[in-house]
Amino acid sequence: MRIAHVLRRLSFDDWGGTEQVVWNLAKAQRAAGHEVRLFATTALCGKERETVDGLDILRFKPIYPWWPMPKSLVAELDRKGGNPFVPGLGKALREWRPDVIHCHAMARIAELCLRVGEWGMGNGERTRCVISLHGGGANVPGVEAKSLKAPTRRRIPWGKMLDYALGWTRRIPEDFGGIVCVGEDEYDRYKAIHPHVMFLPNGVDTSLFPTPSSKLQAPSSKLSLLCVARIDRQKNQMALVEALARHPGTTLRLVGPATQPDYLEELKAKAAELGVSDRVAFVGALRPGSPELIAEYGNADAFVLASRHEPFGIVALEAWAAGLPVVASDVGGLGRLCARHPDAAITFDSASAADLDRALDELSRRIASGAARGMSEAGRKAAAEYDWNRLSARLVDFYLEIK
Repeated sequence: MRIAHVLRRLSFDDWGGTEQVVWNLAKAQRAAGHEVRLFATTALCGKERETVDGLDILRFKPIYPWWPMPKSLVAELDRKGGNPFVPGLGKALREWRPDVIHCHAMARIAELCLRVGEWGMGNGERTRCVISLHGGGANVPGVEAKSLKAPTRRRIPWGKMLDYALGWTRRIPEDFGGIVCVGEDEYDRYKAIHPHVMFLPNGVDTSLFPTPSSKLQAPSSKLSLLCVARIDRQKNQMALVEALARHPGTTLRLVGPATQPDYLEELKAKAAELGVSDRVAFVGALRPGSPELIAEYGNADAFVLASRHEPFGIVALEAWAAGLPVVASDVGGLGRLCARHPDAAITFDSASAADLDRALDELSRRIASGAARGMSEAGRKAAAEYDWNRLSARLVDFYLEIK
């Protein structure tokens, strides 16, 4: 089977959860004997074509349809949002003639994938079109959804006129032949109104993580916490920085690219204001599976994720694979994941500083008593259930169900 994965951006130096999922699925599909190619924009990566680990990647320059469009705004939209037109993408898809177009983006990129699929590949048959919902759109708070549109506020949206001229008025994701949901909230929403919907959780490559040492003996007042997530208000790192002031001796390492640079500056300013700058490290982006990232997991006492909403939380799987206890906010798919493996995680209310403190205090007690080793063992067992090869095989079966 020839499979085209289409996503908004794919930069190995500036990585997010969606890119990680697509990359690992593509590698597993290729290993299973399928012909796979990835299509993206040049956002955050100037290489128009490259081959990595045997996978061809084609990128096309995005055009953000707003006026005026200064370079600073282009850089901001490259990181998050923008709803671009992508000239050249449709032609490249048709020339490659895939059996399946699997779209991992919304709006205009999704419209283009649908249009190419309807045109077919010149053999009189429509191409199977599938879309994955990665962003937890079913439970994005209204305030945050509004903030995503802030960069283009008060700018002229000339792209809307072109949308109407092109007849791009399709329903996304309903008009796709199949809908793949990373979050169970979306799955619950669409399974009642669409004939081909599947819930496909994120996965993990447990082989990357060595068996952990018996490290969980740190004094309860000196915890080394790790958070791997893009620097973004959704991920709520502010709650963690503020918690340091209430937990003397605890340190925090924040690993991930800054998709909202202004939020990064707010975090640094808050750390300075609270006098905890020496106990929080902003590591930046690390490539998934890299020795540097694996070392971050190996050097921590525990993993913490305070997201305001989260469709799944792939980093929780990585933490478990590394043998780390997980402290996570009880939201969306992340909360459900932890509930399915209660011996491996402690959850808290992301809106409550007191509840975060309770969870961290409970973690400290378990580490001091040795009970956290049971969390480590339970986490590694949980991670083993989410093998990428198993998930990829399920996805290919789903493709074949679509007529």
